[in-house]
Amino acid sequence: MALHKCPKCELNYIREGEDFCEVCKREMKRAQAHIRQVEQESEDDEVILCSECGEAPVVRGGELCISCLKEKKRQVELENASNVAAVEFDDDELLEDDVDLDDEE
Repeated sequence: MALHKCPKCELNYIREGEDFCEVCKREMKRAQAHIRQVEQESEDDEVILCSECGEAPVVRGGELCISCLKEKKRQVELENASNVAAVEFDDDELLEDDVDLDDEE
């Protein structure tokens, strides 16, 4: 059971079969935890650009930026409004009205 100096710090003694002293082991664990934390923060801070315009960052949990989302919503509302107008003024009903007018003459 011979003692020799820690290869990392060369200050503390360790037993045969151990790689590092307890002080160095704690420092390495702290360093690894810090590296994991920094990596996790950098993943969270990653900026993803809008798939539509490619200029602005996307809203959290989406694929589009706020301005593209507003534009998409506006387009959907316009399509819905045009569909409602088309249903109200169906061409078949207009043709039937013309036939009735012809009969009255």
